[in-house]
Parts: sequence; C-alpha cells; structure tokens
Amino acid sequence: MGQLFDELKGRSAILGAMAFLAGTCWITGDASAHHSYAAEFDRNAPMTIEGVVTEVWFKSPHVRYYVKVTDDEGNEVIWDTRGLTPVKLVRMGWTKDTIKVGDHIKMFGHIGRTNKTIMSILDVTLSDGRVLTSRSVAYDIQN
Repeated sequence: MGQLFDELKGRSAILGAMAFLAGTCWITGDASAHHSYAAEFDRNAPMTIEGVVTEVWFKSPHVRYYVKVTDDEGNEVIWDTRGLTPVKLVRMGWTKDTIKVGDHIKMFGHIGRTNKTIMSILDVTLSDGRVLTSRSVAYDIQN
C-alpha cells in the first residue's frame, strides 16, 4: 500500500510541475505577444491622411488598410494604417466590406514613432461622409 501511495504522489508531483510550466508558458507567451502602443505610435503626433485603399486585412491581431497617399512633394506613398481587432470593430458596426480596395477615404490617427508612414487609426471618414471610429475605451479614458 505504501508503494502505491508513493507512486501516486510522484505522479501528482510530475503533473503539477507540467501544469505549472504550461501555465507559465501560456502567460509569458501572451504577454510577449502584445506590444506597447506608446513604443510604436506617438500620441503627440496626430495626423490626417487622405487617399485610396490599395489593400485590406480584416483579420487579427489588428485590422490593416494600406492607403496610397500623395505627399506634399507629389510622390505616391503607401501608408500602413492599423485599427483595433476585427472583433472590436465588428461590435462597433464595421464589417470586412466597410472599407474596400479602391475606396477614397480620409483617416485621422497617430503616426509611428520611427516609421512615419504607419498610423494607428482613430477615425475614418468614408467617401459618403460617414465617420467611423476605431478608438478603444482605454483611449478615451487616457485622453
């Protein structure tokens, strides 16, 4: 009977250690996958761009629209604009067809700290005049 007890106790220790390691990997994997907004985007550099959508990514982790913009020197520049997650945007009324390739749009948001042709989308004005938001509750609390 003692030997059986010792064997079960050993198995419990192994299973406990495996559960601990799995939990640790899950927590650290999730934490390292997320990035700091402040590290990538400059809240003190709001900007509006206007152009034509060339590509749409309505998928996780963030919705992205590539927008062809003509800069002040007349050069065409592709901007990589990023919104909230698709789940959050759908809850706000967006769909994968809200903004399509070829649409002429105006976007307001924060530009990148190091890459000045990326933007975190705050608001989008569609060609019909509707204004959509891509702001999180956390953004509104902080500002």
